[in-house]
Amino acid sequence: MFHVVNKVFFKELLLSIFGVLFAFMLLFFTIDALNEVKSLGQGDFHLLTYLKVLCLYQPEYIYQLLPICTLIGSVLALSSMAARSELVVWRVSGVSLWRLVRIVTAVGLLLAGLLWLIGDGGIARASRTATEMKKVALHKSGYFKDDGGYWSKQKLADGGFRMINIASLTADNTLIDVRLYDLSPQFTLKRMIEAKTAKPLAKSGSWQLVGVRQIDVHTDAQGLLIDRKISNPTTLDVDLAENNIDVIRNYGQETINMTMGQLQERIQTLSDTGQNVRPFEVAYWQKMFYPLGVVVMVLLALPFAFMQTRKGGVGVRVVTGIMLGLSFFILTAAAQYIGPLVTWSPIGLAVAPSLIFLSIAIFWIYRVTRV
Repeated sequence: MFHVVNKVFFKELLLSIFGVLFAFMLLFFTIDALNEVKSLGQGDFHLLTYLKVLCLYQPEYIYQLLPICTLIGSVLALSSMAARSELVVWRVSGVSLWRLVRIVTAVGLLLAGLLWLIGDGGIARASRTATEMKKVALHKSGYFKDDGGYWSKQKLADGGFRMINIASLTADNTLIDVRLYDLSPQFTLKRMIEAKTAKPLAKSGSWQLVGVRQIDVHTDAQGLLIDRKISNPTTLDVDLAENNIDVIRNYGQETINMTMGQLQERIQTLSDTGQNVRPFEVAYWQKMFYPLGVVVMVLLALPFAFMQTRKGGVGVRVVTGIMLGLSFFILTAAAQYIGPLVTWSPIGLAVAPSLIFLSIAIFWIYRVTRV
């Protein structure tokens, strides 16, 4: 009998959840389609590219919407089963409350695994591909979000630092307008290197600069300029340490579009060069615990199945589910923005929304099953 129970609940819940998700995806697909249609016909941005870009936008929406859709879909499925008296039949047949909790938790864990796969791989690849595909089709040279381009800091062997600036990046991994500023341990300028382009070498973090202009600066003890020497080598090989092509491509990306490995690499890079790692630490632990929110949402939907029909129809329950889902989404977003501003544990900030709503779910299940 329990095999039949599992099959029925899995089918009802998953069909309802994916149905709600499909409706939301259709809405956002339409909004994106209307927004991107203004670029249609420009450069090489034709219909096929247009459709590919629209499809590549969708994994991010799935990642953000699945917890809310899980709550709404579960509320619809369980309320519908309660209205048809199916839950009453199952309970009379010996299906305990604990059994129902285990079934919906199993559904939540299945969806959490799917969400983790999308968040740690699908979003990063899809977002990068969509960005590059659109820029190539529109013949745009700028890769980074703002005109400042890529900025990074590198420790040098003598205790000094190198400031790295890259204006843009092409689809074939060529860096455009590279500027390197070498500083002494006392932060006085020692050397400035400008290059029109740069290509990655076999060793990670090593680059061959092309069209180089190098200025060596000599200063006195007070840091005042004494002399400078200008040279123009045709090419110049430089080691930019951890600034390999993947790090540069991920620069400026929303943390939601970065994998856990990329976030770890970014944290290590910033930590090694004495920069602020707090936003990326919060983002790392949020990405770790965010899929558990799906399990919490499906548990939060369970009490709706035990509410008496006279206390509100399906419409009221759906609205309540939407409000709870939005509250979870807002609390998660608030933790992301508050995290860099406070000294609280990033793990605590990441897991707090799920723990709060899990507590609500447990308390609510206890109350409605005791009435």
